[in-house]
Amino acid sequence: MWNYNYILTGLLVLLVLLCHYLAMPRANIRINRTFIQLVNVQLGTLLFDLFSSRVDEDFAFIPVYWLYILNMAFFVFYLARAFWFYRITCDILHIRPEKEPRKGLLVASVVGVSELIALSSFFTGAVFRIGEMGYERGPAYSVLYVCWYFYLALSFVLIFRYRSRLSGYELFSVLGYNLILVIGNIVRVLLPRYLIMDTFCTLSILVIYLAFENPDLYLANRRIAFNMAALREEVTDLFAKKRPFHILAFVVQDYVETRGIYGGTQMDRGVDMIAQYLTLEFPSCRIFYLRNGCFAMLGPQRMPWDLIHEKVNARFQEPWIAGDAELYLSASYAQVGSDSGMESADKTINNLVRALNRASQSAGGMINLDTTRELDREAEIKRALEQALDQGKLEVFLQPLIDSRSRTLVGAEALSRIRGTDGRMIPPSLFVPVAEQSGKINSLGEQVFEQVCHFIRDNDLNALGLSWINVNLSPVQCMKKDLSDCFLSILTESGVSPDLIRLEITEQAVADIPLLETHIETLRQNGFRFSLDDYGSGYSNLSRVKHYPFINIKLDMEVVWDYFHDQDQLLPSIVQAFKQMGYSVTAEGIESEEMAESLSAIGCDYLQGFYFSKPLPLGEFVSKYSRA
Repeated sequence: MWNYNYILTGLLVLLVLLCHYLAMPRANIRINRTFIQLVNVQLGTLLFDLFSSRVDEDFAFIPVYWLYILNMAFFVFYLARAFWFYRITCDILHIRPEKEPRKGLLVASVVGVSELIALSSFFTGAVFRIGEMGYERGPAYSVLYVCWYFYLALSFVLIFRYRSRLSGYELFSVLGYNLILVIGNIVRVLLPRYLIMDTFCTLSILVIYLAFENPDLYLANRRIAFNMAALREEVTDLFAKKRPFHILAFVVQDYVETRGIYGGTQMDRGVDMIAQYLTLEFPSCRIFYLRNGCFAMLGPQRMPWDLIHEKVNARFQEPWIAGDAELYLSASYAQVGSDSGMESADKTINNLVRALNRASQSAGGMINLDTTRELDREAEIKRALEQALDQGKLEVFLQPLIDSRSRTLVGAEALSRIRGTDGRMIPPSLFVPVAEQSGKINSLGEQVFEQVCHFIRDNDLNALGLSWINVNLSPVQCMKKDLSDCFLSILTESGVSPDLIRLEITEQAVADIPLLETHIETLRQNGFRFSLDDYGSGYSNLSRVKHYPFINIKLDMEVVWDYFHDQDQLLPSIVQAFKQMGYSVTAEGIESEEMAESLSAIGCDYLQGFYFSKPLPLGEFVSKYSRA
């Protein structure tokens, strides 16, 4: 019987060892070291169980001291196994016993005392003795069960207490392998002649491996680099152990567009080549692929990171040969270290992601996150935004739109404003991105639209010289499925005519948001009119413009300024083309009479800028432009 049990158990352990050691560098970083210890202890338990059982059967031909040594070695490993199962449960629950050394020492003393009792059997026969009939249990044999039940009971207490730290799948898995261990101990008590406890322990190890050490959970799609989950685990572990580290990350410029040019297959090969290059060139770093052309390199702080950056940047000056294609790629960089003042792994990773997003908008630059000032500023902006939206403190300003010929007020653009805790205005360039990232942009847009509707309802626009008010739509708002219903509901509640409002939509939204077409058609049928905002800022495409029912094209401020820095016939030709197609044209960013006259001369219908007026609070706007 024991031969069958040991063959089965040995095969299971070999399977665990094979799976684990093949994937060991790519496994769950948080529990990896503990899992290795547990597997080693399990292997030692199996071997000494096998050897001690064998020599106990032939005790008459084996020296007594060998019988004691092999049996004591088995009990040492057997008891240690209970402790390491408990320790891996602690790691899974994100519990660090070393943070509370007194409690940790007290818990570890249980296995220590149990092993001393087992080792004393050579003199006292406490757990076992070798008599005339061979191996016999001693009076303190139950110490084995006491040790195991102590750690199992403690594990269940910790699981119940910290269960909120685990996902449903993780909770099910950690409960599962501990229940298997309980059943194994019960079977061992009821059927002491059957050596199957090792099988139950091996099954538990398999559950741990599949649930927490499976490398597929921590590898990127191509199985060459780690993924974001692995990076978060690694940084969490480094923070817990207070080990200094540094992360150099980079993003392939225009990854989505480049993927469209070269094709998905070629770009996947290119990503593989980049990962392989980083792995081979920098073996002291862990390499992570964070999707969408983003990579991260993690290593000790003492490494020459400036030199590493130079090497990686130099490699991107050469083409990446992927199959029959040469991929010409460029990258922008961000880096952060453990000395940046960030107190948690989550803040470090989240800030790194933001930095990569910002780096993707630069051309080969480096963003250094060496201070928490930016994080604190962003947190302050987020608090101010939430307070403004939740407490009705969002302010709407109006900036005039001037008829280029008569130089009279004809329209206005609604602009949102919020204030910080010090009462100072926070620029839209700072709080709008935060609103988009935090999901508050929909509430922000709805409140601006509602305030504009109420302003129109409560004021005589003719008396102010206004024919309409422009309201901006963020690209994120355009992805909201009930956007049309929401705006129409606000409009109905206010009793305002939709022809008094023009919705400004950016080029980015026109290029990237398929749902936008449905929204525009629904709103157009209900009387809204539309203006294309920021023309020339990125996705300038006449076919896209013609596809939508725009009545006005607003030239981006940078396009207007560039024209005055280096005047040529391009902008006048574009304006005349739009005019011939039936669009009116608005130029923003007007800062002088010269600009106003020049843009009027080339055909722009409306002008907007600080030369005429900065954005004004609603009350000031009424006071300034009222004709009463």
